[in-house]
Amino acid sequence: MWETLPEFGTGVLYAVLVAAAYTFAVSIASARGNPRLLSAARWGAYGTCAMIGLGVLLLAYAFITHDFRIRYVARYSDRSMTDPYLLTALWGGQDGSLLWWSFLLAIYTSSAVAWMRGKYRALQPYVIATLMVVISFFGILMLFAANPFEVAIGGGKLDGEGLNPLLQNFYMIIHPPSLYIGFVGCSIPFAFAMAALVTGRLDNEWINAARKWMLFAWLFLSIGNALGMLWAYEELGWGGYWAWDPVENAACLPWWTASAYLHSTMIQERRVMFKVWNLFLICLTFFLTIFGTFLTRSGMIASVHSFAQSEIGIFFVYFMVFIFLVSTVLIILRIPKLTSESHIESVASREAAF
Repeated sequence: MWETLPEFGTGVLYAVLVAAAYTFAVSIASARGNPRLLSAARWGAYGTCAMIGLGVLLLAYAFITHDFRIRYVARYSDRSMTDPYLLTALWGGQDGSLLWWSFLLAIYTSSAVAWMRGKYRALQPYVIATLMVVISFFGILMLFAANPFEVAIGGGKLDGEGLNPLLQNFYMIIHPPSLYIGFVGCSIPFAFAMAALVTGRLDNEWINAARKWMLFAWLFLSIGNALGMLWAYEELGWGGYWAWDPVENAACLPWWTASAYLHSTMIQERRVMFKVWNLFLICLTFFLTIFGTFLTRSGMIASVHSFAQSEIGIFFVYFMVFIFLVSTVLIILRIPKLTSESHIESVASREAAF
């Protein structure tokens, strides 16, 4: 057993927060056109993401070695669990699911930074900066409200409590990751929207970039919701395919707004219309992913899918207010540049119907 694993894991989370803050500062500074600073920001993003990956590996190692000194491991696993379900325990509880969210965001961020190499020079600094803000938020959550490496009171146990029997299901392996990939994927279009608003580059360049990432996220939102419906149909007491449960509805809301955006963006590309509407839809979609996460983790509503009552909800409230204010202010400031070049010519047109 690795004696200092809990302390090392917490240290990695602190390093993630410091690296994200550094990358944010350097990326903002690189907006003045310094290629060396932009390169440093890119490598800072890679480094931040690598440390989040290290954190996931450490927690997975703790589960595999049954390190019940760690409160999260003791609560969501036991020695009788097979390896596949030990893996699902990573996202089976609140603390681990936040780390898993951060890990997926790290993969998205690294992929986006690599994909932007040589492209979107004016947008890159603010795309990276926005993603670092989101990573920092989850880093703060894990360090000060839901540390997955927190040591259990009284030291280690001989065995853990085990994962909820209802969650020891094949769908637990594929449903939450699919839904998380969809939720987290909405961060990339949001980052491009913020970059376009800050720089004032509101042509179709950012729309083309954001649409590709949104389409990928929308696909996994669709898969995740469909798998959730199949799982709910199998489990007694979950209300069949769809029970109009608050958490189920919250998981579906970003799918609707993402669907609207994917259709609306085609009108902007062809007719140069709906610029404000498209920005609003992207910001709303990202906001709804955070809102859905808030509903699940705050314990404020009764649901078979929600976690227990937690003080973590206030952090999400502050972050949602921050997202709303920043998005609203930036859109209002850019209204003069968001005027449509075309107008609805007929009430019977497709644009009017949309």
